[in-house]
Amino acid sequence: MSTSPISSNPFLSSLQTSSSSGSATSGQAGLADVNTFYTLLVTQLTNQDPMNPLSNQDLSAQLAQFSTASGIQSMQQSMATLTAQLAQTQGLQAANLVGQTVVFDNNSISLGTSGTAAGGFTLASAAQNVQVQVVNNAGQTVDTLQLGALPTGVQTFTWDGSTANGQQAPAGNYTFNITATDNSGQAVAAVPFGTGKVQSVYLSGSNGPALQMEGQSGTVPLSSLLGVM
Repeated sequence: MSTSPISSNPFLSSLQTSSSSGSATSGQAGLADVNTFYTLLVTQLTNQDPMNPLSNQDLSAQLAQFSTASGIQSMQQSMATLTAQLAQTQGLQAANLVGQTVVFDNNSISLGTSGTAAGGFTLASAAQNVQVQVVNNAGQTVDTLQLGALPTGVQTFTWDGSTANGQQAPAGNYTFNITATDNSGQAVAAVPFGTGKVQSVYLSGSNGPALQMEGQSGTVPLSSLLGVM
């Protein structure tokens, strides 16, 4: 009795051809893992003993593995397309913020040519004594604002741009720290937030759309936005 090599089986050849053609037409990262799976499975099929054929259940299980791998690959492509569409939609929505003053999760403030800068924070509970330390890019405290007693919740402040010695601080980017204590001298948690006017929107950021604020050198991710004033 003569037998033909299983490697010449048209069905198996078509599977192997489909596997190799898929790697040539797709440029997605990570596809090498899928192709490795296909290669191993096809190699397993082509090297099975022709005198000891597979049972129907074994062949069905192998075909199901092909179907599952193909389905996962298709799902990954669909998710990549959906992610790109969502990023584009976010960018179009962010474009409406140009010219608006927004609140974002950051402790940075920008001192403009007008000589004033605004910031804010949220107190976890009422505080008897609240101070704001304004810090320059060199890490030096240039001024300390005494805000006194403040209730629980969202608070805002305005820095007039003057330093501790009464001089005008140069325009630029600054950060601020909050120190708050209650009647017994215990620390009160304070979460800072920054404010700024949106100048432009960048869509090519690795973390999604980013906002460029007037007077600030860096950008603020859209995901850090807390509100619009």
